[in-house]
Amino acid sequence: MSLNDPMPSEQKAEYDQKKALNVSSAETTSKEMIKIQKSAKRYAIGFTVIYTVLFPFFFYMGLLSSMVFANPRMTAPVGLLIIFLILSISLSMPVSIYLMWSRYLRSQYKETRFFCALPLLTLVGVFFMITAIEALL
Repeated sequence: MSLNDPMPSEQKAEYDQKKALNVSSAETTSKEMIKIQKSAKRYAIGFTVIYTVLFPFFFYMGLLSSMVFANPRMTAPVGLLIIFLILSISLSMPVSIYLMWSRYLRSQYKETRFFCALPLLTLVGVFFMITAIEALL
């Protein structure tokens, strides 16, 4: 051990080994991140196309849901609630498109996938809420 050498050769070899492992794990992490990024981009593109195509149909479904008042037992507040719930499905689509792409550009890929599913979750939630409302009438 010389005076100019700050650490013994055994420690230096161990340090070099750890450093080499960190580099390889960083490369692996970088490869995994690229894979996750590509996956998130595919999800975002696919769901953007799907929601863009489905938006007009769900929007008109919400506008035509005013026929819920044909039921004689339907009160105005409950009917308006059902109309709002059905419109919330179509309104969640452009919001979801904005949120998934903004999260993708911020490299928040897990959140990108969540926002891809947001209108589907809204659809399921609205279905259960309307079923519960109709059961109460």
